[in-house]
Amino acid sequence: MLQIPFLDWTLPEIMAFFQDDWILAWVLILSGGLLAIWLLENITDPIPLLGSIFDLLVHVGTFIGFFVGILDIFVGYVVWTLQPGAAIVAAVLVLMGFSLVMRVLSKFPLALVFALGVAVFGAATIYGLLTPYVTTPIIGEYIAWFTSGKGLLVIGFIIFCVAYVIGGLIIKLIQLIGKIFASVPVSVLVGLAAIGVGVIVILNPALLGLIAWP
Repeated sequence: MLQIPFLDWTLPEIMAFFQDDWILAWVLILSGGLLAIWLLENITDPIPLLGSIFDLLVHVGTFIGFFVGILDIFVGYVVWTLQPGAAIVAAVLVLMGFSLVMRVLSKFPLALVFALGVAVFGAATIYGLLTPYVTTPIIGEYIAWFTSGKGLLVIGFIIFCVAYVIGGLIIKLIQLIGKIFASVPVSVLVGLAAIGVGVIVILNPALLGLIAWP
């Protein structure tokens, strides 16, 4: 059977892997490259073949970037936790991760997805809480209806409507911020800044407050 060792790593082991200046630097440089590639896409647009290649790379990079963005935020957390003096490095990682993640999430109706998730979770929770009382005298008949398919649909719909209205306002604010960070100019600037920070981490980590890892 194929063995993939890193799938068996614990959270402390994963965090320990990124406690290295070189690994941290290349996370910054490669992730920054995913963001800065939009600059090359615009530059190469007039060149037929090269422009098409970079268009493809941007589309692929957008979806790969979603997972890379999650990784960047995680690494930013590791730096923030273990290297309090390297706040700039942690901030760049988190901003870059947020920008990469929002390039994908900004394309989806987040309020709808959020409300649907809350509705499913809420209906499942109510079902789990009420099911033991189905045989209870007097109220058992009503509980049986609430835990039936029709009852759960009604409950889920009510929860969905409430979550959509309340959560929608918060999600719209997050989407607005996300669209700003996912825009090409901001993405490119954050990407170039990340590459610059990554180079400094390689050449002179102490300049950014990085010390020997604990």
